[in-house]
Amino acid sequence: MNPLLAQAINIWEGTGSGGTTCNVAGPCTFCDGLVVASNILTLLFQIAIPIGIAMIVWGSINMMIAGGSTEKVSSAKKTITSAVVGIIIVFAAVLILKTLFQLLSGSPDFPWESIICTS
Repeated sequence: MNPLLAQAINIWEGTGSGGTTCNVAGPCTFCDGLVVASNILTLLFQIAIPIGIAMIVWGSINMMIAGGSTEKVSSAKKTITSAVVGIIIVFAAVLILKTLFQLLSGSPDFPWESIICTS
């Protein structure tokens, strides 16, 4: 089994305690909430992209086995188009939300994808 696939996702990573919950180091702050939201967004992104790619592959396979049927080819094209549009929407949503999280955290600094809480 691939150790990367078996690795648990810790949505609390990067919060005030750096551990399981921010209550270990004290009460959670607004910035800790943004870090958790960003971690959840990253997890959803990691799930959505492979699903979108799988749908493109599924539509391609359906197109190849359509056997000249215009209805099946049209359905396969719709599947591929929907998957590509979905992937674009996911990328745009991540870009917009991560930028918003950076601005709300009060430290829109480099690296862009990680929120660093100063308090």
